[in-house]
Amino acid sequence: MTSFRIRELILVLVAFAVAAGSLLVAGSALADVALFRVEQRWRGIPNPGVTTPGGAGMYQGYIIPYYLDVKTGGYNSPPATAINVAPGNPIGGAFELPQSFLTSYFTDTLTPKTAWPGYTTTYFYHVYNGPGKFEPNFGPTAPIRMVFPTTGGNPTPNYGTGNPATPTTTFSGRYDLSRKGSLFVEPGPNRFGGTFRLFFLDSAHWDQYIYYFSPALYQGYGSYFCFDDGMYDCTPETFVSEPGTTQIYNGIWWLLTELGKAKATTPTKPGGDTPTPYGNASYLKREQHYLNLIHPWTTGFAKAVNVEGNLGSGTITPQAQGYDTSLGGATITVKKRNYNQTFNKTLSTLVTVTSTPYTQVLKGVTRVVSMVRPRLTWTIAVPLDPSVDPIENIWSPVRLRELKVFFLPEPGGMLVLGAGIASLLGLSRMRRR
Repeated sequence: MTSFRIRELILVLVAFAVAAGSLLVAGSALADVALFRVEQRWRGIPNPGVTTPGGAGMYQGYIIPYYLDVKTGGYNSPPATAINVAPGNPIGGAFELPQSFLTSYFTDTLTPKTAWPGYTTTYFYHVYNGPGKFEPNFGPTAPIRMVFPTTGGNPTPNYGTGNPATPTTTFSGRYDLSRKGSLFVEPGPNRFGGTFRLFFLDSAHWDQYIYYFSPALYQGYGSYFCFDDGMYDCTPETFVSEPGTTQIYNGIWWLLTELGKAKATTPTKPGGDTPTPYGNASYLKREQHYLNLIHPWTTGFAKAVNVEGNLGSGTITPQAQGYDTSLGGATITVKKRNYNQTFNKTLSTLVTVTSTPYTQVLKGVTRVVSMVRPRLTWTIAVPLDPSVDPIENIWSPVRLRELKVFFLPEPGGMLVLGAGIASLLGLSRMRRR
């Protein structure tokens, strides 16, 4: 009996040694992969009221893949796996987030009670991500200020007409007017940053019904694009977030009759001079193009500025500081709060605000990389009759997006630890027998 117990003890020690020793070398053997989860934040219109710094509101998303504290009864999905990770995954080390780990099929309707009076919008937000490639020595070597290319008169910090000195080649220079605003970016340590884009599926679109201008009624349809400097490019393997002008989507609004049908300028008849999808007639419509100026992701500091603000909310300057830090395997708690709001339908004033807190617990966090990306958007409206009314810039929101990557224990180490535990369980069964 004593001899058996000695042999059993030796086997236990060997199992622990194999597990612990393998954990020590797992970093060198499997340093090219690492488990991770991400959190996204959006700063823009000051709603909800998290307005510091810069006066912009902030919306915080759930950690993806979904992982809420089990005590709250939330989700518990496995983490995703990063590839091409620098050996040991040190601070400032490169890594790549795989394509399509972040996929969303989200549909929602904004009513006059929850959004803007006179507008009902249903959007089908169907997206997936391209590869996210991040590395040191990426981006500018010194602080930079970005403005729309060839702008004529946009001095620091943000004033000027924003009109081009000469037309750009982007969209043949048709939408260069009133492109105010600027982006300020200060690179962080090691100039760490990279590219990460979302791509819209073919099913992504939005529908809108407008009675704000009653008795004139409009029915709008929007579609999403992947444009880079005016060129169509929807290839996630090669497309990167280069500094420059992009277009994310455009919309077409058809003027309706009182019966809710598209209003024609000429009668529908055989042999009409302007065939359209709606028949042989010319129909009244207006277009809107949503153009962006962006900067790639960085762990440095970024700020977006436009004196016109967002939807009459005044001047806001969405801004945030990124970082890259090691937590050494700590267990952390990430707080999220959902805001539930109701509006006065007639006056479009906020009536009540309630919030629902959520607790998300991450165990064994080894490294956290927080990156920011600023963006200016210009909404260019082409009127019903361009010969009578001019093309206008009707909305110039400023926004900033944050991407926080939480790295977790390496999969190799976890597998070896599981093997060690399985060995111990086997020895326990042997002892009972």
